[in-house]
Amino acid sequence: MKTCMEPQTEAVSQENIHQRVSAMVESMPPFPQSVLRLMEMTKDFNCSPKDLVEVIECDPVMTMKILKLVNSAFFSLSRDVVSIQHALVYLGMNTVKNLAISIATIDALPHKTISELPMEKFLTHSLGTAFVAQRLAKDCLHIKDVSDYFIAGLLHGFGKMVFIQLEPASYASVLQQTKDKNCSLVQMEVIHIGISYAEVGAMLAQSWQLPTSLVDCIRTHVDCDADSSDMAISVAAASMVATVMQLGINGEVVMDEFPECIQQRLGCDLKMIIEQMQNLPDEVSKIQSMVRG
Repeated sequence: MKTCMEPQTEAVSQENIHQRVSAMVESMPPFPQSVLRLMEMTKDFNCSPKDLVEVIECDPVMTMKILKLVNSAFFSLSRDVVSIQHALVYLGMNTVKNLAISIATIDALPHKTISELPMEKFLTHSLGTAFVAQRLAKDCLHIKDVSDYFIAGLLHGFGKMVFIQLEPASYASVLQQTKDKNCSLVQMEVIHIGISYAEVGAMLAQSWQLPTSLVDCIRTHVDCDADSSDMAISVAAASMVATVMQLGINGEVVMDEFPECIQQRLGCDLKMIIEQMQNLPDEVSKIQSMVRG
């Protein structure tokens, strides 16, 4: 990948950029309080299924969508699930939590889109990254509770959506130049906008009152090194896998291999991971159509 160190072409003060971005972040739809409570509760190993059921069922729309997903062909259960309590019994706490968070996150996505990064294809990439991130955490890093890895993968690129709402034409130009010059999207953002999507995404996650570990992962996954968290390493690798497998579009340049720090942490290379993910496109396609529906 090339580096693209060029003079900044847009004379916008750093202070003004941050003010505008902050205002845009504040105008984004709030993250549902029911889902935030769900995330907090599931951190407690003593949390009871009954408590989770009560939180989810306080949100009738969320309840309806979860039951629709659970009863779909994607899960192929032997009998119809008619309540959130039954869903927890059949699928487990973490799966139900991930479904709730996926639904809430997708509902929070804005409607404005650009041809360089269409919303549906962006969503495909985000879901693909979420699936791969939790699998890498489980299989390569041997982490027991990988639900936060799914959430981090799902949210890792949401700063791009803020840019699209703020300056759609300018961001379309940044994406096109990244493609034409075959260089880093983050570098192009900093040159032409003054701030990266990772920083903006972290600001959004912080405004949504998400855990600090998720905020830090979203901010740092674009520049991993030997000191990076396991979550940042997993999300960075997962995003590369989704990009190489052409799962949607994320505006990034395709990379031929993991950086050394990621290879060493995961103990495998990009080709090995892709060979293990052949069913991923079908899984992402199914759940995307159901969540969107």
